[in-house]
Amino acid sequence: MSYAYIVTLHHSTLPPSQCQQAEMQYRQALECPLRGADGVQQTWRAWQEAEHKQGSLSEETWMVARQWLIVTDRARQSVLQGAADITDAYFEV
Repeated sequence: MSYAYIVTLHHSTLPPSQCQQAEMQYRQALECPLRGADGVQQTWRAWQEAEHKQGSLSEETWMVARQWLIVTDRARQSVLQGAADITDAYFEV
């Protein structure tokens, strides 16, 4: 299946099948509150602009960028909750 963006779980000891399952769950946890793949891309772009831009951001861009931080943190927590052995894992979009 082709996606508009790629999610990669970085963890040194998880088997590939578990990584793929977690990546799918993370993708779903992002897309639900952000209203699909387009919303994920828009929010990610706003975060990238906020992270790399010198100077001030528009209020609208800042609000969208903040959503990225909130949604990604919640998605990570929901996918990895109860998995004490993978606390060093992280997702890359």
